[in-house]
Amino acid sequence: MHDYLLIMFETLLIIPIPLVILYLRGKWPMKIIVICLFVIPILWYLTYAPLHEISHILGTYFAGGKVVDVKLIPRFWMGEFAVAWITPLGLSYPWQNLVMLSAPYVLDLASIITGAVVLQRHTFKNAFWAGFLFMLLCLRPTFDLACEAIGFYNGFMGDLFHIQLIVGSVILSSFLILSLVLSVYSIYAILKRYSGHSERLSENV
Repeated sequence: MHDYLLIMFETLLIIPIPLVILYLRGKWPMKIIVICLFVIPILWYLTYAPLHEISHILGTYFAGGKVVDVKLIPRFWMGEFAVAWITPLGLSYPWQNLVMLSAPYVLDLASIITGAVVLQRHTFKNAFWAGFLFMLLCLRPTFDLACEAIGFYNGFMGDLFHIQLIVGSVILSSFLILSLVLSVYSIYAILKRYSGHSERLSENV
């Protein structure tokens, strides 16, 4: 029960709340905001696990291995909300496993940097694209990093546990701290960028 409450709190803190702040600062019409706040969290749920696992797949093949089993989307219609995986083969050396295991977190970091650049340089008038890109490039990777880090420090033996066995706790902790600090700063900077944005959405979402 404690784990479920923690995940719910983390999800609320990282996904809907920043989106609400973005839309209220952007001053789009309320009916547009409501639609976006309904649609974008659904798109987040449908993309975060597949992107994570697809990154593992790409990392596996890049390291010279192969994938023999894949599950990209939790079976939410059967009560699963956080179960997805791949089964790799042919990864005999530590560096190969490191490439496979770390691929989603490299994608997370690259996404955050891309999101910070794109959303800092451009103030989108279209409410959907502003929120969707904010979610995809900033909130989704931040959730992935935070969720995995919390699980790791609570004893979950997932990706980060096995990465630590290869690179050591100092390197792993340094990467997580720097990534999460960059994530929080990027989200803050983007929300600040949209502060006072007064243009109304004139086209349909």
